[in-house]
Amino acid sequence: MKIISSLGEITSNAKDAFKRFPITLCWAITGTLFTLFTIETDTFDNAFYGRVILTFTLGISWLIATHFFEEQFKRDKTWVFLLTLGFLLLFYFCVEVNGSKIHQNSIIRFILYFVSGHLLVMVTPFIFKWNKSAYFNYLKSVFIAIVRSLFFSLILYLGIVLALLAIKYLFNIDVKGERFFQVFVLCIGIVNTWIYLSDFPKDVHNQLAINYTKALEVLVKYILIPLVILYLIILYAYSLKIVISWSLPKGWVSYLVIALSFLGFIVQILINPIQKTINSRTIRKFYPWFYYLLLPLIALLFVAIFRRINEYGITENRYFVLLLACWVLAMILYILFSKRKKIKVFPFSLAVVALLVSFGFWGVFSVSTKSQVKQFEKVYTDIKTDNFTTTFEKKNQLRSIVRYLNNKHELHKIENVLGYNPKIAFKTNSHWQLQNRLMDSLNIKVIDNTNNVYRNNYYSIDDSKMIINTKNYDVLKILYFNSYENRNSINNYRFSLNEKTNIIKVSKGDTHIGDIDCSEMIQKLKKQEKNYAIAPNLMTIEHSFKTLNIKFVFQNINLSKIDDAAEKHLSNASAYVLIKENVE
Repeated sequence: MKIISSLGEITSNAKDAFKRFPITLCWAITGTLFTLFTIETDTFDNAFYGRVILTFTLGISWLIATHFFEEQFKRDKTWVFLLTLGFLLLFYFCVEVNGSKIHQNSIIRFILYFVSGHLLVMVTPFIFKWNKSAYFNYLKSVFIAIVRSLFFSLILYLGIVLALLAIKYLFNIDVKGERFFQVFVLCIGIVNTWIYLSDFPKDVHNQLAINYTKALEVLVKYILIPLVILYLIILYAYSLKIVISWSLPKGWVSYLVIALSFLGFIVQILINPIQKTINSRTIRKFYPWFYYLLLPLIALLFVAIFRRINEYGITENRYFVLLLACWVLAMILYILFSKRKKIKVFPFSLAVVALLVSFGFWGVFSVSTKSQVKQFEKVYTDIKTDNFTTTFEKKNQLRSIVRYLNNKHELHKIENVLGYNPKIAFKTNSHWQLQNRLMDSLNIKVIDNTNNVYRNNYYSIDDSKMIINTKNYDVLKILYFNSYENRNSINNYRFSLNEKTNIIKVSKGDTHIGDIDCSEMIQKLKKQEKNYAIAPNLMTIEHSFKTLNIKFVFQNINLSKIDDAAEKHLSNASAYVLIKENVE
């Protein structure tokens, strides 16, 4: 009878959850089924289907938060759900797709909205009403619901996976690898969401009794607060070090200060309802001393991030670090000087900030792009003034800026600096080749401390003149070579680049067929006046073995000096490889 009772309770909770969250669960079920379909049809990586999956994933937390917000009103507020659905529809249409991939900006924007949606779940029931005891109990319920749903989903997933493996190996029935991923999606998308929603209490504002367990007190008192103290000691010791050595802080210290701040805020949330009543000096004194000790470290954080921004400009990463530094400072000042000290300000303000920085001229993408364009103009002008002769560091900085703008599809914005649009001047469908051709065209010479000039060691073919003649060959495939990974193969023939040599070894299974020496071709390339738009015949090698004819048409070649080698050797390359087997 207990089993039947338990099953009846589970069924009842599932029904109640569906009645309370019908839109959210229908959304989760539809999104999960759609994802299962894309896995089955091998279109999961398709950019068009990808933005649909992103929208469904994003919608779950936002619809939950919307429902909690709507429950605060006595009358039906359908318009609230319509606004959320409109927001999700807008996100779907704003997802940028480039070829077969989703634009990096859209991925970052998704993460921002995903985080803000989950933060809003933590605060929406208390936007209009506030009670610190009820809020503590609500957050406790959210945490328990998350842990319970993930635990049950994981157990179910492992159980089904073991069952599939048993069927596969005991009955010799083929089970596709996709089935395991589909089971995972099913458990996370439907089972996890349903269990999570079934654990939420309805009347959260009347849950006023604080049950502060001994385990929670031990966690805060003997684990979290000691960790806070440890980080404080490390950071103050580092601060003393840079004062004594009179040096600027490293950029990495920014992450540690932010991590310490978040850890302290979590402790503050956990101790908020019992801080004044608990019999623990450590917990009672956490406020305000933690915030007083954190203030000097925030100054260190600003010095570190502004140093990086001054040297290299703003990128999305530095923008977020600076933004979080400002937010942490604002929260410290709020806790120290506000009379109300409502802890809900932590998640709510961070959610609002995450939303605001995702668009507009003040947003992360606009500010970062403008900053890097200015950095390009500054570095390029300096190099141009020195007749395109510079140091390794400055050239690498310019290359990094070009790579950044290229990844953002914003290279056209440096047209005013160069006098031409790189996308038009270097007509290529290869995203990677575009940035390399731009850098090659600048023909920047590198000079060391002894005024020795080093030439660019990257060579690329003239694609406009490249026509591959496949006559007398059976198979054509593009391969990528490097000296540390040898996985290139065509029809069981393996091609591997030897380290510290210009030799490509050819083998089949354990049988060595022969070597192809690229040294003669490389010597000819070094004599060319330019490193780019090289005639295809100069980057082509043909070789015949007893059992195999091979032809290499290299797209690009990179030379580098490895360890103490006297000369620079072929370190990586990409090439069209054609083969024909000779039948004896």
